[in-house]
Amino acid sequence: MAVGYGEKLKKAREDMGLKISDVHKLVKIDPNYIRAMEEENASAFEREIYMKLFLKTYARFLKIDYKEILSLFEKSGAFKKEEVLPKTQDIATAVVRAESKEEKPSAVKRAFEMTISNPRNLAIFISSIILLIVIITIIVVANINKSKVSKEIEAKNIYVSPEPEQLLKVVAKAKSDSWLKCRIGDKEEDFILKKGQEKEWKDIEKIVFLVGNAAGVEFIVNGESIGTIGEEGEVINGLVFEVGKNWYIDRNKGFKRDNKPKLETTVIPTVIPATGQDKETGALPAATKTAE
Repeated sequence: MAVGYGEKLKKAREDMGLKISDVHKLVKIDPNYIRAMEEENASAFEREIYMKLFLKTYARFLKIDYKEILSLFEKSGAFKKEEVLPKTQDIATAVVRAESKEEKPSAVKRAFEMTISNPRNLAIFISSIILLIVIITIIVVANINKSKVSKEIEAKNIYVSPEPEQLLKVVAKAKSDSWLKCRIGDKEEDFILKKGQEKEWKDIEKIVFLVGNAAGVEFIVNGESIGTIGEEGEVINGLVFEVGKNWYIDRNKGFKRDNKPKLETTVIPTVIPATGQDKETGALPAATKTAE
């Protein structure tokens, strides 16, 4: 019988003589997430990419091949494609037809029957309106709840370094042309990274990003790649790199959304030496860039 990724993680942890509480203290991963990974419970994670990052971090800590763990995870099919629900109008139409149990009438008959003078059709009309209101209410409530859960999950640490550094070195490497904004302290910067280009920030305690294409930028923290943090075309606003936490997403710390610059007219900011901030330009400290 094939061994799943959860069993491999659990065995590796037990072989190291560690309890889940010990792992939490050393790696700063929520114990609920540790149990979820070992039990192969994907429902504990909002998105597939977040669970993959946790699995990668946990496997590295346990000193086992994270590529094998990720391969077993993908084979498990834990995250299935969501079923596309029919449109609200289609649902209401289906219910009305089911209630009437009649074939589609001719144009003349339909025009005659669908009038308020027909009590039966009036009742069906009122029922369909009530049904639509109920469906819309359910959708609105579900979206509100989903938004709350999403913000709660985003506020948690997604990746935490086992041995936090005193200062961070963050590198953004463009896999495709991508628009970014960043903030260090009260200084903000808005720029385009062309495919293959890199930009680096050294000796910082905290930096906040807005990433215009989450799949187009790879982030490297203190020499270790954490990969991309979203899907193609997805905008991530409030990506935070911070000493002791390494990275997490908090929309409350994000940027006010402005129109992004045009690729053909925007130029990447001039390199600023790491010796300090340019008093005339107000550029951020310790920021450099290189092009492959």
